[in-house]
Amino acid sequence: MSHITKLLQTVNELRNFIIFWLGQSVSEIGNRLTGFGLGIWVYQNTHEVAGLGLVVFFTTLPGVLITPFVGALVDRWNRKWTIIFSDLAAATVTLTLIVLLLTNNLQIWHTYITAFCTSVCGSFQMIAKGAALPMMVKKHQIGRANGLIHFSTALGQLTAPILAGILLSSIQIQGLLMVDLSSYFVGLLTLLIIDIPQPEPIIQSNQSVRVNTIIHDIAYGWNAVVENNTLLILLAFMSIHFLVDGMTTVLINPLVLSFSSTKSFSVIMSIAACGMVGGSLSMTLWGGGKKHTSTLFTFTALNGVGLVIAGFSPSIPIIALGLFISFFSLPITLSTNSTIWQSSVNGNIQGRVLSLFNTVIGLALAIGNLTASPLSDDLFEPMLLEGGLLSTSMGSIIGTGEGRGIGLLIIMAGMILFCLSIIFYTHFNWKDKNLETNDEFSISAKEVVKDS
Repeated sequence: MSHITKLLQTVNELRNFIIFWLGQSVSEIGNRLTGFGLGIWVYQNTHEVAGLGLVVFFTTLPGVLITPFVGALVDRWNRKWTIIFSDLAAATVTLTLIVLLLTNNLQIWHTYITAFCTSVCGSFQMIAKGAALPMMVKKHQIGRANGLIHFSTALGQLTAPILAGILLSSIQIQGLLMVDLSSYFVGLLTLLIIDIPQPEPIIQSNQSVRVNTIIHDIAYGWNAVVENNTLLILLAFMSIHFLVDGMTTVLINPLVLSFSSTKSFSVIMSIAACGMVGGSLSMTLWGGGKKHTSTLFTFTALNGVGLVIAGFSPSIPIIALGLFISFFSLPITLSTNSTIWQSSVNGNIQGRVLSLFNTVIGLALAIGNLTASPLSDDLFEPMLLEGGLLSTSMGSIIGTGEGRGIGLLIIMAGMILFCLSIIFYTHFNWKDKNLETNDEFSISAKEVVKDS
């Protein structure tokens, strides 16, 4: 009975956030359906990977580059209405695509423009939601709230390709876009019926938004991170984490296809997605514990172990097991990281600080994506071919031939994560250190008014 009472108490504490989360989850799944469906449409109409690559480029990079400016604006604006207007703007983009499709006027270059616009809207949504979350829940519930956020992300990754495939065959791309448009209005409705508290303003309401003041605000957010050694070190650690993740994300596909089929790859990724759902659900129920940094480094090390297992042998069960472990730990690591930043930074500068974090790790992720191919194709793969430099040493352990160089690169990526986690955990003595206060930032944040 006590467990039921505790559960009801938790739900009651998170009631406002749960309504917000449900609406945004529906909207996110709708977005993923459109992204998957448009990717198929572009490829079917161009029969080129380059066209699809440009859509991915315009969907990701613009949002990363403008994020620091977005963070400065989010700290000046009402966060609830920032999310609402960015949702409306994104819905307008989807409506434009529907009209172009129905009138047979949709061209490939239209998808690049809409991808760019969606990226900009998504940047405002992401930063505003991240800054709003700690204002909506009590501090001890931030971990659970972040777990719910990553649960919906994982669920969307698992279900969107399946749902999109079913819907495309029945209602085509136009119908898929209509589903996405409807999902926006579900998200908007939930936003209108809840309250998202605002932090105490530190910028005068009559102060104009000029380029120099925006740049000053961005610089202030960066100084807030630099002056806190713990956050600065955590930023460096997570940058390496995302760089490694960026590499391994690209390498999983060729690792499996080097010895098996696309069907096997689909099965493995479904198992990995189940791991991500399980990790997100575990984080939601558990909350991450009280020692957030211990949780962060422990599950990052577990992520590394999973990657080592995945790269060790050209075996479907072994790769599936390794990726399940890796993907299970990932949402716990990301949720805990978000909790640390949201708990450590005063609400009135969270937009700037979180946007700078997202910019740095976004660039690290992109570098990982770009370096994966040359490292595997030009360096590691030749070393593990028959007669290669490592064919008689490492090759005797993990095998030789196509894909084994990729396996070695994934093993090394996992070892980097594991070793770095141990080093950071012990050297900085973060086992007993937990970021539970934001008093330092509560005081220093007010200085921005004096300096503006």
